[in-house]
Amino acid sequence: MSISIAEVAKAAGVSTATVSRVLNDFPGVRSETVHQVHMAVEALKYRPQRTRRANKGGHSGTTRQAPRTGHIAAITLGQTRDWLQLPIMGAVVAGIQRAAGEFGLRLLLDDIPDPSKPSSLVQGRHIDGAVVFLTGSMPVTSYDPVLATLRQRVPIVWAMGMEVTAGGVDHITPDNIRTGCIAHNYLHGEGCKHLAFLTTDPGWAFIRLRGQAFLNAACDAGAPATAYLVGDNDLIAQAYGQRVVLASTLDEVVVRLAAANPRPTGLFVACDRTTAELYPVLARHGLQVGRDITLVSCDNEQIRLSALHPRPASIDIGAEEIGFRSVVRLLARLRRPQEGPIVIQVSPRLAFSELPPHSSSDLMKESGQRPTTAI
Repeated sequence: MSISIAEVAKAAGVSTATVSRVLNDFPGVRSETVHQVHMAVEALKYRPQRTRRANKGGHSGTTRQAPRTGHIAAITLGQTRDWLQLPIMGAVVAGIQRAAGEFGLRLLLDDIPDPSKPSSLVQGRHIDGAVVFLTGSMPVTSYDPVLATLRQRVPIVWAMGMEVTAGGVDHITPDNIRTGCIAHNYLHGEGCKHLAFLTTDPGWAFIRLRGQAFLNAACDAGAPATAYLVGDNDLIAQAYGQRVVLASTLDEVVVRLAAANPRPTGLFVACDRTTAELYPVLARHGLQVGRDITLVSCDNEQIRLSALHPRPASIDIGAEEIGFRSVVRLLARLRRPQEGPIVIQVSPRLAFSELPPHSSSDLMKESGQRPTTAI
């Protein structure tokens, strides 16, 4: 009769997760605890089970599978873990933490600034799997090799980013195309005749999707919009169409927006971080949100929006839900490792800090949604 890891844990007076950490040489376990576990293993003559699974050729064979550790990680690729402290990323991590707690898992944070050099956490296989994040500044052409290299070492699910399947991995993402459409419909419902899109990060792939979707919706409505971009890359600017204003600074962008004839009366800003930077610049040039221009932002980051007056509508991309679903999908991947990769999009919604103008309420009713108060 085989001995289970639960019996070893009981004999050692520790949890099954601790037994797994000791057997996998995971750092951070007290020496006394390590000794207790090894004594229990010897006394019970415990041996890790062998598991039959399919090899790359499709034939089943007997391979040794490391005991489950009970740990998962949230890993940033191409950036340090400090990136996860950004409000929108913090919301995703909160969703991961909530799911980890519900499923009895321990969450670790890790970073791999150089994707070609996996961390010791990954190399030592001290985790069962990971939810990974690619920084927006990473070239799209590097997605496949970076993710493919990592998934050879540990099961992963890619969270956030743009709607593509890369590196043969599962992907949980916001619906950036729907986000751009919601922004257009809101401004159109507010009666804005001249629309514009603004971003300080035009090269980020998911930002381009938001902007392109917004510009396409405006074109379909018969009122083409203008893209105002901070940057100096003409090739990237071309991705936004022919109605593009490219400037080196946010201040210069606002100068040109204010001087436009006709001047935009409705503005979609790609993210709340940029919106927070934009408000004082607009004020310096005599433009006030709510009086001279109607603005809709994106990400619904409470800590940024609460300092703005008047506080704009913002699109909630479902960041916490993305984090939660990423863990659910990771667990499914662990159960069914041979299953093909899938992409799951989380639907965005328009959020208000206070009751919007009458036309906004009408817009929400027509779409079958109830006006939502963001808190």
